[in-house]
Amino acid sequence: MNSLKDAESKDKFQEKCKNNFVNSYIRKDFSYSTDYNSYYDSILEYIAKYPIFNDIKVVQLSRSAENGYPHTRPNNLICVPSSARFPSLEKTLFHEVVHIHQRNNETEWERFLNREGWFFEDEETVPERWRLMCRLNPDTVMKQFYSFQKRYIPLPLFIKDSNVSFSDVKIVYYDLKTGILEKETPKPIVDKYGRDMSQPEHPYEIYAVILAEKYPFSNNDIEKFLLNASK
Repeated sequence: MNSLKDAESKDKFQEKCKNNFVNSYIRKDFSYSTDYNSYYDSILEYIAKYPIFNDIKVVQLSRSAENGYPHTRPNNLICVPSSARFPSLEKTLFHEVVHIHQRNNETEWERFLNREGWFFEDEETVPERWRLMCRLNPDTVMKQFYSFQKRYIPLPLFIKDSNVSFSDVKIVYYDLKTGILEKETPKPIVDKYGRDMSQPEHPYEIYAVILAEKYPFSNNDIEKFLLNASK
């Protein structure tokens, strides 16, 4: 079994996209397949410098896969488009390796997120009409919904009714207390993270962005961050 098929057997990401109308529609012209080129050796040379990548496999995908968005899959796969190049790829690889750490250290991250005010919610917590309109993300699909302070659930919601594209998404917040879909970032989240969060759709993304700003780092640095960030 190749790497992508093995990953799919674990997270069922492609299957989940296929079985969701809007997620299937926005990906109808994408190709999710490997597309290795000569630049792959440069990527391998770069990650060989840092022990945090020792057990990581980087896969080059077609440029259209996930709209060209780098992402991760189970079994320590970092997926990057074949068009990706340094220097921006450096921070991206460290961002993605945080997602690998999150997937491989779920209990540790859960404790950390709880201290930070985030709590995992079953998918039924989100009304179906909103749940089905969320863009699926391979980095978060296995633990899709978290509430902040057990109240606000960020949702990467498609904002158009027709001719929708991959990027037609706005982060809105489902308020568990009022049942209202808030279109502006709630004050408690702004107070904690500011208004300039680049990927506020999920706490995994929020902290991958925060940690990536500190690259290069080690697994030990991530562990220290998880222990000390809330203190």
